[in-house]
Amino acid sequence: MKKKVITIIPARRGSKGIESKNTVLLGNIPLIEYSIKAALECELLKDEDIIVTSDDRRIIEISSQLSDKLFLVNRPTELSTDDSSLVDVTEHAIQKYMEVRDKKPDFILLLQPTSPFRTSEDIISAIDQFNNSKLPSLLSVSDPLQHPSDFIFKKGKKWESCFNNSHTKEGRQNFTETWFINGAIYIVDFDYFVEYKKFYSLETCEVFHMNIQNSIDIDSPIDLLMANAWINRKN
Repeated sequence: MKKKVITIIPARRGSKGIESKNTVLLGNIPLIEYSIKAALECELLKDEDIIVTSDDRRIIEISSQLSDKLFLVNRPTELSTDDSSLVDVTEHAIQKYMEVRDKKPDFILLLQPTSPFRTSEDIISAIDQFNNSKLPSLLSVSDPLQHPSDFIFKKGKKWESCFNNSHTKEGRQNFTETWFINGAIYIVDFDYFVEYKKFYSLETCEVFHMNIQNSIDIDSPIDLLMANAWINRKN
C-alpha cells in the first residue's frame, strides 16, 4: 500500500542575514519558488498535499499563483520569530491541515526554501531511501567545504582542535570522515514526530547524501552571491 506523505515548506517573512530572504530574487526568481517547483515536479508527490506555511502575504501570493493545489497556512506572528522552532511551525501546519483534510499522513517531508538547488530527483531518491531503510527519519547531508578537523575553538584562554586528529602528519586523507547536515531534506515518520517532537535522532536516522552544488544553502549575502554566480555559470 502506498504511504501517505505531506510536504511542508516553511517560509517566514523575517530573516537575520538577508532582508525578506524567502522572496529575494535568485536568478530573477523569488527564492521560495525553487522549493515549491521542486515539490510540484516530483512524480512521487503529484497526488499528495504540499503545505506552504508563512506569515508573509507575498509568499502566500506567490504560492497561490504557482499552483491551486497547494495547501496554504497563515502562520501566526508568535511562530515567525528568529527563535521559533521548526517543530512548532510543523505542528501548527499539521494541525491546520488535519482540521480541513481530516486525514493522517504516514510521514512528513520538510523542504526548507533556503535550499534552492535541491531537485525533484533528490527528493525522489531521498523518499525511496527512507522507505527502504525502515528507520523513523532521514536527513540530507553533503561533503563539508572545509573539513572540521581543521577547526579550532577557544577553551578558556587557550585554543584547541575540534578533532584529535587535526593537523596530524598523516594528512587530510586520514581525517575522520565527516558530512554536513545541509538542511535541504528532512523526512520523518508521522507517529515518531508526534511522540518525540523532533525530526531525527542521529542514533536512528537514515542519511541521504547530496552533491555540494545541490546543497547550497542561502543564509547570508555571500551565499546569495555565490548562488547567483552558480546560476549564471549554468546559463
